Amino acid sequence: MTLQQDWFREAQGALARLEREAQGEIASAAELTAERLAAGGHLHHFDTGHTAREPVKRAGGLVGLHSIEVDYRLDHPLPPGREPKGLKQSYYYDSEELGRLVAERSNLARGDVLWLVSNSGREAFPLALALGAKAQGVSVVAVTCVAFSKAAEAKHPTGKRLFEVADRVIDTRGPIGDAAVPVPRLGTPIAPLSGLLNVAAVWALTAATIDALLARGVEPSIYRSVNLPDGFSWNDRAEARYRQQGI
Repeated sequence: MTLQQDWFREAQGALARLEREAQGEIASAAELTAERLAAGGHLHHFDTGHTAREPVKRAGGLVGLHSIEVDYRLDHPLPPGREPKGLKQSYYYDSEELGRLVAERSNLARGDVLWLVSNSGREAFPLALALGAKAQGVSVVAVTCVAFSKAAEAKHPTGKRLFEVADRVIDTRGPIGDAAVPVPRLGTPIAPLSGLLNVAAVWALTAATIDALLARGVEPSIYRSVNLPDGFSWNDRAEARYRQQGI
């Protein structure tokens, strides 16, 4: 069997396990989201991984999904004779202070919902963002790999990981360390699953949320592909409808 076949086998098994075992978690998170949206709250999304913009303004996605995006860069050459601090200058997920600042300055408000995606769930930034959101009365839905979180050292001063502070948790059930296919010759596994599983979890949650809204008699505004003849005009109307109705 080739490594490609190994990955497809692992990926298919992981998706089947997510569908089979996380249905209750997804349904519970969707009910919470729909309840808050139907009551006038708004939906926000932050993803620490490689699929951060996956559900943002996508065909078939919710118009009322507000993406939190953070752009941070520090470029400072090391002076000669000085030892490096061992911290990546452009990496900010280990910063509790920045996570707290984002929570304080984002357009979050009581009654809202934040879908927060972090595979390891151990870094200080998403923890601070989650705690800051909850302090403002925002419900937090975590999409994370619980086994990975439990195996990793927490970086937040509380010693907690994302799954321990969120109001609802969707466990992607991915492999510890993310890479899924063992290759003994290389000494480390290859081909990660977190992107695939995070995307699957978020879209399943989106579908379940729409289902729960419709069951309440609420029709959310939905994006249409701009590659269809009426795509742009449909989306203009959908965005106008959302601004007027808030959902």
